[in-house]
Amino acid sequence: MNKWNVAAKVAGTLTAGMVLYNAHDVGKKHSAEHVKEKSASRLNRLYMRSRRMEDLSESTSKLKDWYFRTNADWNLPDKINAITGYVSGAFQQMASDVVPAALATGALISKKFAKVFSIGLLLYGIKYLLFDVIDIGRPDHLKGE
Repeated sequence: MNKWNVAAKVAGTLTAGMVLYNAHDVGKKHSAEHVKEKSASRLNRLYMRSRRMEDLSESTSKLKDWYFRTNADWNLPDKINAITGYVSGAFQQMASDVVPAALATGALISKKFAKVFSIGLLLYGIKYLLFDVIDIGRPDHLKGE
């Protein structure tokens, strides 16, 4: 292996690691948000049903309270929502990072074009640094003209 192939493999590995880290981090955040939203919606519906009374029976009131507490303590829906939230958040981030992921995959897998993919990664990194990190070329909405 020549030094270009080694550099391409290192750049591809670092970029793939960054893409996967970002996907995992966004997945965790989206999971927590998804659980809160779905849990609030579910508990709101359960609470409203538990407060609606057709008669003034104490037995019905206690049964409705028991039903609400039992369902509020049931955490299976929260676990399912955490998993679906994680997967959707991670895949959204992966879709957002499709260009660096494809370039990293090409740099890691390709033997013949590893140099081309590593140059593509370098150019994408420069573009990312200038436009996304330093924010060059974006309108300054706070500046009064």
